[in-house]
Amino acid sequence: MGQPDRHHRQRRFRTSAPPTGLGPTVVIAFVDTDVLVECLRGTAEADRWLRSTSRTSFHVPGVVAMELLMGCSTKQELRQVQRFLKTLTIVWPNASEFAAAYRLLARHCLTSGMSIPDSLVASMAMSRSARLYTFNVKDFRVVKHLDVAEPYARP
Repeated sequence: MGQPDRHHRQRRFRTSAPPTGLGPTVVIAFVDTDVLVECLRGTAEADRWLRSTSRTSFHVPGVVAMELLMGCSTKQELRQVQRFLKTLTIVWPNASEFAAAYRLLARHCLTSGMSIPDSLVASMAMSRSARLYTFNVKDFRVVKHLDVAEPYARP
């Protein structure tokens, strides 16, 4: 029996930084659900933004991929999302990131209404020193030391 498909996918799409002094540095960034929805819709702004970030390796937290699946209402949409996700690097939280997400949730769930997915995404981005691109910047502003930004201004 071979390895699970997820191992194959991670190897195939993993981006390694070039050796020191030999070309541009690749920056790792996480993408939130709302940004991926814009990409799936094929908006011109999303397309321009993606083309302008050639030195960025986008990673999708597993919980974000799961949110995209939950947003599907037909088999056709589900297949489209699954095809799209196969082109991306999906990353999963480790035990320390789950623990950090728990602490974030305990600290912010009553005051800001932070959700479980948002706490996981934030803890993973901080743990991996990655910028988080989202249109819901205000939802993440309560998290200190999180590098969060909008990918572009929506019309």
